[in-house]
Amino acid sequence: MELGKIENIIVGVKQKYPMSYSSINELSSNMVEHNLQKHHILAKPGIRDNSIYFIEKGIARSYLLIKGKEITNWFTKEGDVVFSSNALYFGSPGFEYIEILENSRIYSISINKMNKMYESNIEIANWSRCLHQEVLLKMQALHIDRFALSAKERYEKFLKESPNLINRVNLGLIASYLGMTQQHLSSLRAAI
Repeated sequence: MELGKIENIIVGVKQKYPMSYSSINELSSNMVEHNLQKHHILAKPGIRDNSIYFIEKGIARSYLLIKGKEITNWFTKEGDVVFSSNALYFGSPGFEYIEILENSRIYSISINKMNKMYESNIEIANWSRCLHQEVLLKMQALHIDRFALSAKERYEKFLKESPNLINRVNLGLIASYLGMTQQHLSSLRAAI
């Protein structure tokens, strides 16, 4: 694949681990391009999704349905990777939805191909290890923030860490991610 088509993905990969261009070429040679419309669902609970998705253009979110209410638990944007956790780690059906929030260009690699690359390419394996470590730490911080920070502090931290999402993602989805109502988030935004 022409590396010029995946510039954001390359930047995202290199932010996690200093992968060589020969390893990036190996990774990209296994990618399949998808142009997806807003609201496309990549993964659903109870269904095993067999792919890891790299976002070149656009945004996706992961969410759960709890008592009939959508709870956003993650956003991914250009240069990020998204996947069903259960499918990747256990080979079983997922528990979350993954929804495209903008018309997007993403690339997929099957989990089986990814696992083979982990076995044969230490750079790809190390990149994945670094990616998963970062995600684990971010998830821990989100969990702790829900207990330790006020709603205003969580919103301010979101603005600082993800300023490019605030004008691209529906306010209700951001409120859900931050653990508050949309009305509360609207009041916080008006007061800042």
